[in-house]
Amino acid sequence: MRLLQRYITLELLRVFVMVLLAISILLVFVGVFQQATENGLGPMEVLQILPYVIYSLLPITIPATMLLTVTVVYGRMSGDQELIAARAAGINLLSLLWPSLLMGACLSVGSLVLTDQVIPWSIDKIQETVLLKMEKIFLDQLRSDHQFIDANGGLVITVMDIDDKTLVKPTIRYTTKNGRTFTIQADSANIHFNLQERLAKIRVVGGYIHMSDGRGAWIREEEYPFPLPMIDKQRKARHMAAQDITTELARLKDVEEYRTSERAISAAMSLTTGRFEEFTMQDFTDLIQGEMVDTQRRHKLAAEYHGRFAMAGSCFFFVLVGSPFSIIQAKKQFLTTFFIVFMPIVFIYYPMVMLSMNQAKNGTLDAAWVMWVANAVTGVVGLYLLRRVMQN
Repeated sequence: MRLLQRYITLELLRVFVMVLLAISILLVFVGVFQQATENGLGPMEVLQILPYVIYSLLPITIPATMLLTVTVVYGRMSGDQELIAARAAGINLLSLLWPSLLMGACLSVGSLVLTDQVIPWSIDKIQETVLLKMEKIFLDQLRSDHQFIDANGGLVITVMDIDDKTLVKPTIRYTTKNGRTFTIQADSANIHFNLQERLAKIRVVGGYIHMSDGRGAWIREEEYPFPLPMIDKQRKARHMAAQDITTELARLKDVEEYRTSERAISAAMSLTTGRFEEFTMQDFTDLIQGEMVDTQRRHKLAAEYHGRFAMAGSCFFFVLVGSPFSIIQAKKQFLTTFFIVFMPIVFIYYPMVMLSMNQAKNGTLDAAWVMWVANAVTGVVGLYLLRRVMQN
């Protein structure tokens, strides 16, 4: 029996590695092309982000690869009557399924590590490459046009010349979201792109700042932060580690409790003093809108946190369905078996996952259980198929 289990394990590993390499090579070009198109990367930058794109694709390719692997191995063994011979020798069929189930469990843990630790790190590396490209584009445009205009129109920089990375006689105009504009005229300035803070910091030396409200001041040496174009100011949930998500959820909970108390106090004061018009004032409205934004952010983080564990566990549940189903089919045409079992996953499993994710992000259903619904249904089907295999 140990010899058979070793044989099955080696077959699973051999097929898994071959299929994973083939699928990854096909998908990696799609991922690289997407990154290059979105960020305007050149050939050198594409080569730099290539390894990191592979990491980000692995959690997607591993479950499907494992499903194809078990259909190939167990389908061939069943078609060649190897499993019947093993049962005739008194070997329990369940013991021959242990290698695939154990491998699926290990891959689920590996997918979780990839999603939780490796992918956030790889995303940071990709954004660092994009940031270097942005800095180069920024300086090249200033050298050629002597002007840089942000895509959103909020930041406009005009220079007389550029000495290495120093802006000579720059004029910097920045318009905030609330419509306020300030203009800086300086002798020189240096710009530094900070990915961690998602800011472009411009250090101005010797100049004057003029505000849209008429105020102004002389500048000896000062640093001004600006939002980075093309870089999200707020880190996306899928780019955060589970520990960071937990910390952010705790912070949002504290902020929510503080805002709730502030709103209650403000409403009580308005009712007590009879100033009902304050319910429509900007501060009260901003307080409610800020609470809504934080609540939405909290739901998205919770959905990502629980969905990360559920999606990683799909490797095991795919094996639980694919292994007994391929034995029942007992065909050597493994691709037929694969598509028969994979189509319900594409048209039922993943739509259930997307629906659960949307419900969790909207706060309609609790992410702690709704993200596991698709896995639970798959597990029930897998146990039913496994029971059929054991009975026949």
